[in-house]
Amino acid sequence: MRENTHAVGMDTGRLGDEPSRRLAAALVRLDGYRRRRPQNGPGAADMRLLWLLIEAGPQTLSQLTAELGLERSTVNRQVNAAVAAGLLAKERIPRSRAYQIAPTAAGSAAFDRGAHSALTAIGDTLMEMGPADSAQLLDLLEHFADAYGLRGTAE
Repeated sequence: MRENTHAVGMDTGRLGDEPSRRLAAALVRLDGYRRRRPQNGPGAADMRLLWLLIEAGPQTLSQLTAELGLERSTVNRQVNAAVAAGLLAKERIPRSRAYQIAPTAAGSAAFDRGAHSALTAIGDTLMEMGPADSAQLLDLLEHFADAYGLRGTAE
């Protein structure tokens, strides 16, 4: 069992119940593992933008900001960096101050490489877990994600 203390010595035992802390700790570990994996494609911010734009089609900055739930300045900075990297293109909407943002061919190809790499690692891990554990994990994670999403942000 892992200790419930931060590096600075703060006791986290008073925060939430044990199942909540265990899940949060597992998600933090998973995110750390994901971040340390060699990248075969764009970074996480670019992948989120590309995924959204490939799935939903071209969007304005306002639409991206609303969909991602991030500050407009953050999304603007991420979009401009992806444009500079050749992953996204911005085109002025006629008779509007807004730009339409869409993936470039290079951005779509980079997304495909990154998604393939990430999904291969996930698929390999699920196969190592075995069919029963994999199915149970997926069912429970989908159930948790749906239930968590219903809670909204009203806390």
